[in-house]
Amino acid sequence: MPIGIRPINDFAFKKIFGSPANKLALISLLNAILGLSRPIVDVTIENPFNLQDYHVEEKDLPTARLLDCWLFWLLHAHEYEPAELLKLFPQAAIRLATQTITKIAEATEDKAMYDSREKAIRDRQWALNASRREGLVEGKIEGEIRTIRLLQEILKDPVSSEADLEGKTLEELRNQTSDLQDLVRNRHSS
Repeated sequence: MPIGIRPINDFAFKKIFGSPANKLALISLLNAILGLSRPIVDVTIENPFNLQDYHVEEKDLPTARLLDCWLFWLLHAHEYEPAELLKLFPQAAIRLATQTITKIAEATEDKAMYDSREKAIRDRQWALNASRREGLVEGKIEGEIRTIRLLQEILKDPVSSEADLEGKTLEELRNQTSDLQDLVRNRHSS
């Protein structure tokens, strides 16, 4: 059964890379990402809840292969069983990270915290999507109102107030726009 824990979830990521016990995983990830001329050989995690406060020492050049491994692991580890990940990634640092997300999946309190963060992320995404949809509809309504008022001006008809038009649905506004467009076409063809 797949682990089901996405390493890029902020809670899981902090458990994996912000723990002094997982220093090896953090060093490996930093080396893979930073590509320094001398790799990091040690880190001191001063505050496990603030990954920005760390001290690093450097050594040799990391390989692009390690970065690819970490990127794949970060994006897809949740889709694999622990044994599969351990077989795919024999590097000690990635093995340690795999063991950590496996523990998150098994630990009731950690799993509850992880699930809570996943729910918060989904809820926020849902709210953003709903806001975008609402914004699109509002934009379409505003566009129809402007078009109706412009067509009324062209026809030299009384121009509806925005307040009168704002109370209508998008479909009603589109129908009114279509009717006005027909009137404009008929006047030009006469």
